[in-house]
Amino acid sequence: MDQKEINQKNKAIWEANAKVWDEKMGEKGNDWHLHLIAPPTDTLLDLQPDDHLLDVGCGNGIFARRITEKGFKVTAFDFSEENIKRAKTHGGSVDYFVIDATLREELQTLGNSFDKVVANMVLMDMPDLNPLFKYVSDVLTLEGSFVFSIQHPAFNSEFVDFQEEGLLIKNYIKNSTSKGVALEEQPEEQFYFHRPISEYSKLAFKYKFVIDAIEEPVFDRGDLFSKIPPVIIFRLRRR
Repeated sequence: MDQKEINQKNKAIWEANAKVWDEKMGEKGNDWHLHLIAPPTDTLLDLQPDDHLLDVGCGNGIFARRITEKGFKVTAFDFSEENIKRAKTHGGSVDYFVIDATLREELQTLGNSFDKVVANMVLMDMPDLNPLFKYVSDVLTLEGSFVFSIQHPAFNSEFVDFQEEGLLIKNYIKNSTSKGVALEEQPEEQFYFHRPISEYSKLAFKYKFVIDAIEEPVFDRGDLFSKIPPVIIFRLRRR
């Protein structure tokens, strides 16, 4: 499949899965969001009074609502109409839009200035990141930052086999596309677009960012993901 066909199929998959994801995440989010993703993301964003946040791939709006409840202005978007429909049912003062982050012409309709941009656990679901990185580079204020979290590609991907004696990692360094499930109940397998960490740094440098912070949060519950990080979070700034 070419990229356009993959993206069309990707949208259809997330439309089909939106109901289950909304039910599982609810208004506040699951353990991953509440303990691994939201706290370090809040810290890295370091929102200041009058900041305007753009939430990329917002799903049912969990993070966006949390930020508006703190008094900040938030614009949020997702390419799934069903996700946005469900986000709106949870209330809040978020400005929601249906936008495909792989299409620059759609991104440009969001505006030309944001103080902070966040993308929580969405970039590994996107076939092409160039339009988004270019757009964020263009609209981010000089003192702004772009914070994004992804599945840790070295420790939590299709190439990792969890074995009793440790981890077996295969073909980490190659970009690849696969399908799988994140929630057992979801009706459709979703696409995963694996990229090594170096690929994200190349994108950052290509679009005139510097990486000034990286977090690798773990759970505090005695399981495997208390020893190795299942997610990695980056903060990018303009240079």
